[in-house]
Amino acid sequence: MKIFKVILILAVIILSMAALNAQTLKKEPQLNFKKGKKINVAFLVFDQVESLDLNGPVDIFTKANHADTVYNLYTVSLTKKAVNAEGNVLKMNATYTINDAPQADILVIPGAFPPVILQLSKEHPELIRWLQEQSKSSVVTMSVCTGALLLAEAGILNHKEATTHHQALDILKKYPQVKIVEHVRYVQDGKILTTAGITSGFDGSLHLVDLINDKEVADRIAHMLIYNRNGNLDFMEIQAK
Repeated sequence: MKIFKVILILAVIILSMAALNAQTLKKEPQLNFKKGKKINVAFLVFDQVESLDLNGPVDIFTKANHADTVYNLYTVSLTKKAVNAEGNVLKMNATYTINDAPQADILVIPGAFPPVILQLSKEHPELIRWLQEQSKSSVVTMSVCTGALLLAEAGILNHKEATTHHQALDILKKYPQVKIVEHVRYVQDGKILTTAGITSGFDGSLHLVDLINDKEVADRIAHMLIYNRNGNLDFMEIQAK
């Protein structure tokens, strides 16, 4: 009887893990990029952007180019004016503005402190329109952390499963057409890839490298970064207590 109970518990755990993995990769698409053409990866930058939201994915795709130079990486901002990352330590001039940026194949939207994101979406409807237009023709539209709030405001997450930073979930829940998934590092629903807080941008980017290059390249980059891409989020529950 005890053996049966142990087997039953193990079966439940295995099925739960399988369900979680399936959930985070639900509706994963075939990524159809044009053959013989570099993949345009656009990173949105704006004043007070969270540094690791931005630089984590930038670093991962840069390192992927060491294996195979398939990515054309560039930044896009509202204007030509330099912008500061959170804390005003880093100042950046973007490669393009939203008025002259090429079409992105992979569109990456980093986050920031929630009030920054909410103000950005409220004061710059032209940015929301640009996100809508870019996402129409992108192969992948990806958000990091609270960048999901910009995508939600643009309607890009409507009827999609999505996640964001755990401290911004209540804000995302104000968009009733978004199917929110909690306690995961990332969710891919069709062409839309949303990631949870900050370092989860590593997971989303490595996931794309896994799909576009291969798992060996993604694992090698994770090893180079000394990053455990196979870890769960149990530690978050411990901290919450």
